[in-house]
Amino acid sequence: MTANPATSTLADELDHTDDQGLSVRLPTGKLVGAVASAIKILRYLSVAPEPVGVTRIAKDLKLNPSTCFNILRTLAAEDFVYFEPSGKTYVIGWGVMDLARGATTAHGDISTVRPQMDRIAQEHGVTVTLWQRISPRRKMLILSAVTRNAIRIQMAVGQRLPIFHGATGRVLAAHSGLSHEEIRQRFDEIRWDQPISFEEFVAQVEEARRSGWALDDGNFAAGIRSVAVAVVGDNGEANLAVNATMFAGQYDSERAEAVIADLKELARRLKPFAGGV
Repeated sequence: MTANPATSTLADELDHTDDQGLSVRLPTGKLVGAVASAIKILRYLSVAPEPVGVTRIAKDLKLNPSTCFNILRTLAAEDFVYFEPSGKTYVIGWGVMDLARGATTAHGDISTVRPQMDRIAQEHGVTVTLWQRISPRRKMLILSAVTRNAIRIQMAVGQRLPIFHGATGRVLAAHSGLSHEEIRQRFDEIRWDQPISFEEFVAQVEEARRSGWALDDGNFAAGIRSVAVAVVGDNGEANLAVNATMFAGQYDSERAEAVIADLKELARRLKPFAGGV
């Protein structure tokens, strides 16, 4: 259910992320070319919607193909990228998660909220997930808690989706600081299971801004409902959102009210990480 935005946007996305907090610019001093190129490759693969070959990566990032190949081979040896032999393509590797865990520990360990997520999942019989914006167009699932019920919804940590997909997409859009046209561009990249119009989406984003939460009523996946709350920083923007997903038959206004109250409390606990992890 992930979107496949035009491949020509990948390099553009990396070139225009300064105001999104993804790029680092050193004011003075000499940059080490190989290191800078390796970082560009990692950022490129982190937003790529599908595995990419070395020729395409080198072309999009304007790198020498031989240099690009050697950097990719080194990154693969250290598990920062994964090489898929069948298609001779590359995807981002799990080694980057080790670095991310180190970064979160330096500012307090975000995994300390897992017991609270587990409690919400068990008390309400839902799946609770924490999503992080990883680029202007993508978000990633970074923590998950599931109910012990025999039949449950399970989502894989590490999966990526278009930024405004689902209930989390609505609350992230509500606190994105983006213009109407920018929101429209990201909306057009989404493949909905049960599509809605852009006008409906905008109305739901405005309601999410007013109420502090959003509902996805089967648009993400038929038969599934989810509610989400954004983790809003002092600047009014959000890089994180918490989500509770349940089967449509489980949903009613009373249950939703209790789940949303717990999600809002969880979001308050996550406020120190509002800038992202």
